[in-house]
Amino acid sequence: MNNKRRIFSALFSLALLLSTVPAWAVSFNRSTSVSRFNTVGSSFVNLSASTTTFCYLSRVGVTETDTGSEVATCRLTRGSIVWTLLATLGASSDADISCSAICYNN
Repeated sequence: MNNKRRIFSALFSLALLLSTVPAWAVSFNRSTSVSRFNTVGSSFVNLSASTTTFCYLSRVGVTETDTGSEVATCRLTRGSIVWTLLATLGASSDADISCSAICYNN
């Protein structure tokens, strides 16, 4: 009986301690994509404010980069004001690139 009381007391104390710890939870902000099809150059989209969110590259899709000169890249950069998602095709005859990013509020 004494052990049950100690266990209950310890669990109750732990619950009280954990209830005082802040939750620091993050929340979903947005999911965005940018693509480039069969055309040399870059396409971009500005995402959310870089001071209040964090973003990560969530998906990269590349098709038809079937020669050595065809280059396709995705880049996610944190600027001083906003995050920017960039899809770039180098020398391309038929290549495609699709990039996606997900952002969360801090």
